[in-house]
Amino acid sequence: MGAVLAAGALLVGCGASSASAPGADAASSARESGSARESGSAGASGDAFAGRVCGGAREAAAKAFGSALSERIVSSGAADLKCVLTGRGVQVSVESQAGPRAYTEFDTETSHQSQVFGNGGVTNPAEDPVQVTVAGSQVAVWIPAQLMVVATDSTPSNGGAGAYVTETVSGSAAAGATALRLAVAAAGATFAAHPDGPA
Repeated sequence: MGAVLAAGALLVGCGASSASAPGADAASSARESGSARESGSAGASGDAFAGRVCGGAREAAAKAFGSALSERIVSSGAADLKCVLTGRGVQVSVESQAGPRAYTEFDTETSHQSQVFGNGGVTNPAEDPVQVTVAGSQVAVWIPAQLMVVATDSTPSNGGAGAYVTETVSGSAAAGATALRLAVAAAGATFAAHPDGPA
């Protein structure tokens, strides 16, 4: 009889050790649910940010162009946002990088253009950056041969952090003056949507 009781106790003990604690499944489920919510929230936040930036750029460019444009978001992250605006015979590629190296990115791009195509390089005035004014930026240039505005709202004095923006125009309707007008308008709207980087 004692042996039977001992065996029964052993079986009960084994069953208890293999079963989950009453609150374990609930805690695990809560953690998984929380992680899913955080992931979904981050994605929704990125989409909302991209929608605000690209939507603003589209509206500004359409006004400058005098005709409606559509938008397609390629990448929604604030650190590497990309979208394409398309209209009758014109396309504007919007790129924005928010981060600690915004001014460095700007300086590297513009210095390269000046060195390669300006003084001391292959002389091509159309490739040489020309300073322009873009709302919300600290410094901006227009590269005629590429129909591209390059700008940043950062300076060396603030540590170089901010947004680095490029707006490149193409298409049969993108003549020089029209392209510049579109690029400047889209760039200004891009800075207006996130003047200090990620929202």
